Amino acid sequence: MGLQTLGAAPAAPVSLSDAKAWLRVGHAGEDASITALINTAVSRVEAETGRALLVRNFRETLDGWPIRRLSGCGSAFALAVAPAVSVEAVRTFDRAGEETLWDAEEYRVDTSADPGRLIARAPFAFPRPGPLAAGIEIDFTAGYGETASDVPPALIESVLRLVAEGYAASEPTLATARGPARLPETVESLLRPFRQVRL
Repeated sequence: MGLQTLGAAPAAPVSLSDAKAWLRVGHAGEDASITALINTAVSRVEAETGRALLVRNFRETLDGWPIRRLSGCGSAFALAVAPAVSVEAVRTFDRAGEETLWDAEEYRVDTSADPGRLIARAPFAFPRPGPLAAGIEIDFTAGYGETASDVPPALIESVLRLVAEGYAASEPTLATARGPARLPETVESLLRPFRQVRL
C-alpha cells in the first residue's frame, strides 16, 4: 500500500518572506536553510493531520479495502487525505495485471465528510481486486485550496511555529531533516482539532 503525489507538488503555503518575518530574519544568508525548514514543517503538519494544505492530486495503491476505513455497513470508504475535492478514477487489477475502471455511475463521492468518502451506490459494492497485493488504485484530489489564504490560519501558524522550533535548534541540520522529535505543546494544541479520528 502507498500514497503518492501525481504531478508537480504546489509551492509551500508559507512563503520564505513570511517565514523570515516570523523569525525576524532580515538577511538572505540563511534562505536555503529556512526554505528547507518550511518544507519539513509543511510535511510534518500534513502527516500529523492527514490533510493536504494546498490542493494536489494523489494516487493511493491498496491491497484491498481496509476494514478500519469502511463504514459499519461497508458501503462507504474513507479517503486517505482530507479535505477531499474529487475522485478522478478507481481502478482494480486482475491477476494478469489487466485493469478495470470502476464505473462512476456505481459510486458517489461525499466531499462534505471529513475525511471524504467513496460511497457505493446500492445495489453495487466495492470491486474486488484479483491479486493479493496492489490490486486497487484510487486517483483523487484533496486540499484546502490553491493559495495560502485558503488554508485554516491555525495550520499556517503551526507551520511557522515548527519553522521557528527548527531554526532555534542547536543542531539545525538535524532539525531540517527530521523536524522536532516531539511537537511543541502550542503546535499540538493548534493541530488537535484537525486530526482525523476514525471509529
